[in-house]
Amino acid sequence: MGSSLGAGFAPAVEAANPAVSSAAEAADRAQDPGAIRGLKWKTEWWGGEPDHLGIRFNTRGLPYATAAFSVQNNGFRTVALRMLADPDLVEINRTRAQRDAEVMGLLRELNGRGVNVYLYQRVWLQRDGHLTDNADKFVNDVSGIITRAKNEGITSLQGVVPIETNLANTAQVRERALHIAKGINDRTGGWLRSHTLMVPGAAMGGYFTNIHQGGSAWLTDMKDQTAYFAFIYKHMRSQEDNPLAKYNERWNHYVGLRSTSTQQDQIGFLRQDMGLSDLEYHSRHHRAAFPRHTQVVFWGDAADGVSFLSQLDAPHHYTTMRALHTLLVKTNDWRGHFFNFPFTDAAAKDHDLWCYMITVDAQTNERARNTALNRSGTHRVWGEWQNWANPDFDY
Repeated sequence: MGSSLGAGFAPAVEAANPAVSSAAEAADRAQDPGAIRGLKWKTEWWGGEPDHLGIRFNTRGLPYATAAFSVQNNGFRTVALRMLADPDLVEINRTRAQRDAEVMGLLRELNGRGVNVYLYQRVWLQRDGHLTDNADKFVNDVSGIITRAKNEGITSLQGVVPIETNLANTAQVRERALHIAKGINDRTGGWLRSHTLMVPGAAMGGYFTNIHQGGSAWLTDMKDQTAYFAFIYKHMRSQEDNPLAKYNERWNHYVGLRSTSTQQDQIGFLRQDMGLSDLEYHSRHHRAAFPRHTQVVFWGDAADGVSFLSQLDAPHHYTTMRALHTLLVKTNDWRGHFFNFPFTDAAAKDHDLWCYMITVDAQTNERARNTALNRSGTHRVWGEWQNWANPDFDY
């Protein structure tokens, strides 16, 4: 579709049924993480290292006001904005003040359009077997933006997310989550008590063995600190310096980029080795008493979440996607998700096309929905994003 996006949003042909959409919209107004249908918004790539980013958010040349309009105009109600951490800023010789100015600039425009916003930051909370002070650095960073947003009357900011935290076990996950929640509340006058915190599982976000051992006592503590809480599942193997790297060989075999395992074998590995059975128990056993604090949100992205779950062609390329959708959405009703990015060049191809939702003509700034086929050639990119939360969608 090459038409301008000025006319508004029409649901994709593959969209979930109206009853589900209506329920999701109602829950979204209540900040329910299970209703999140989110995009991740990274800053511009400056070249060099694979994740070498500048501080300006990638809009393919559009002003922030136009970009915010295009996101809202096409039905995207939620975005996660990436805040670069100190090591990133040092590498590109930029300051926290410069970064925060960019975050606030886009946040203001999204607030004007009524788009919900979550702040996220890649931050290792464990290194060399020890908890680091990076949790407090994260707290300070996001608390600064929260305070500025409060002072300006910005209401779109809904919550915060540390991601890829490199924690060694789920006891650390629970402890660090509470530490972060209390720290933000101490610095912001209790802001999180009416907003949302989300944290990933151990390792890079996919390990949940013994997560249920915190029980109702931990959930009660988290309920005292937050209006909503969600665990994030991110499909990414461990860093080699993490004790959980002992699973990496089996990870590669069962769900890695060149895995030929069946869908059921992949689900079995995720449940048994990576502890998703414990996450299922935690959510199921405590959902009635803690409906706002037993959510799970899928965090997928270009490299390891959605468009590049496998390096193999059919019939194996889509197996992991089917396994995750079956386990998360169909089996456990964990429908919240962040994946894909907003804008790419209209002339983009392959990987630069598969993981973006809106194309931008570099000459005219004309925007269009990305209805190109995904990497597998099985679904349109637009419809695939629209339907992750639909348990009846056939991946």
